[in-house]
Amino acid sequence: MLRKLLLPLRERPVLYWVVLLLAFVAWNVIWILTSQPTMGRPLEAWEVVYLVAGIVILFILLFVGWDAETARQMGKKLSKSRWSGVLLTVTSLIIIVFSAEWYLRLFYITTDAYGFTAMNYWWYQNYGLAQDNQYGYRDNEPQPDSPDLLRIAILGDSFAMGHGISNRDETFPQLLERRLGANIDVNLIADSGRDTDLHLPFLEQYPYAPDILIYSYYLNDIDYLLAGDNSPDNNFTFIESPEVEWFVREFFLPNYLYYNLLQFTNQTRNSGFVNSLVSAYDDAALWDEHRFRLNQTIDWAEARNIPYFVLIWPHIASIDTSQSAIAKVAEVFTSRDIQVIDMSPILREYPIQQLVVNRFDTHPSAFAHQLAADALEPAIRQAITQLQQGE
Repeated sequence: MLRKLLLPLRERPVLYWVVLLLAFVAWNVIWILTSQPTMGRPLEAWEVVYLVAGIVILFILLFVGWDAETARQMGKKLSKSRWSGVLLTVTSLIIIVFSAEWYLRLFYITTDAYGFTAMNYWWYQNYGLAQDNQYGYRDNEPQPDSPDLLRIAILGDSFAMGHGISNRDETFPQLLERRLGANIDVNLIADSGRDTDLHLPFLEQYPYAPDILIYSYYLNDIDYLLAGDNSPDNNFTFIESPEVEWFVREFFLPNYLYYNLLQFTNQTRNSGFVNSLVSAYDDAALWDEHRFRLNQTIDWAEARNIPYFVLIWPHIASIDTSQSAIAKVAEVFTSRDIQVIDMSPILREYPIQQLVVNRFDTHPSAFAHQLAADALEPAIRQAITQLQQGE
């Protein structure tokens, strides 16, 4: 029966070839657009059925109901058709394109430094937001209050929450918690993109008050003052056509080609981004506003007699360029007797490949997070000892 159904198609081999290609493309596109399958997300039941059904249909179209005469006649017709070469080229391109698309989805899903790409978005769905606790932070659930428990709150942004590190246990807040012992609860109050102006509101909303406060600071914490023409993101070019933008957003391969290869490998764009950030600290009006916000966090900790520590990250690919801005930020805290741990001299000792998440993302790697935990641990242990001794 299947042979009789397929015979009219196989008598027209060019049409048969086109039908096979359309079926293959439709099967892939529908699946991708409907569910966005990616590494780190298990298949849903309907996807398994869809996968099996597609394989069965393609198997039937390709292999069921053949006989020697049909195959011989098809071969003769294709050898004489001027469309055979075109179809062979198109078929090769389609196979290459979908192979690359699925490779990126299943084996390469990762972040970028700026949060522009589809891979970055789906990494957050599968590894970032998926590891949040009930309060919306990429952290374990807080321990309940007890007389012997000390809490350490960590403020910050993507650097603190572990942007690009798929296992949250490899981030410095989790490393500190495991190292410091059972009676120490490290509570992450940090989220990707959170700037200095939002730290105190979210800290005050958190249901557990800290005994020690750590602020993980990165240069773009001043971003809340850099809207419109002042935004560092203006160093990159975004797609204006809605149709092209949709295509680049929904499929990983064009997204990877446009952003990762065309934008993020451009040294001028990357340097411009860093310079835009650093130059904001040289603007007197912007710096006065930002310094006021930084002092607010100090006032909050001083009013509650909470030991306060600041961990400052440079732009890892531009440590030297970062120094003028880092010096200004550090001076705000040191002038008020807040201990500052500057990661710049620590990171200089290692090749950049060890320190960043990937070649397109200059967020700190798991190794850099380990270095941050190493740098913080002695100071935090001393503060814990003083609190426990009632000093």
